[in-house]
Amino acid sequence: MNAKLICYTLEKISPTKKTQFKRDLLGYKDYSNRGKYNYERKGFLSNIPHYKPIKSVIIVKNQDESKIIMILKKYKANYQSFEVIINPNILKN
Repeated sequence: MNAKLICYTLEKISPTKKTQFKRDLLGYKDYSNRGKYNYERKGFLSNIPHYKPIKSVIIVKNQDESKIIMILKKYKANYQSFEVIINPNILKN
């Protein structure tokens, strides 16, 4: 199966923007009332089959590449995209 490997870097972004980017992309757990209530905040990748082999690298289907790049451009991240061939079972939600 053909897929896209997207490598990105956040080196020129402020720490606050980095945290916001990671939360938008991956999601996070939210705690309220001193940890009494837990909420799972979904990120953008929650709805897209993907594989994240290492930090700052995402593998997605060809048709989902533009969605990921849109978020990277929003946060002014540097990125490169490569065509790869993978096993279809590797992608997960």
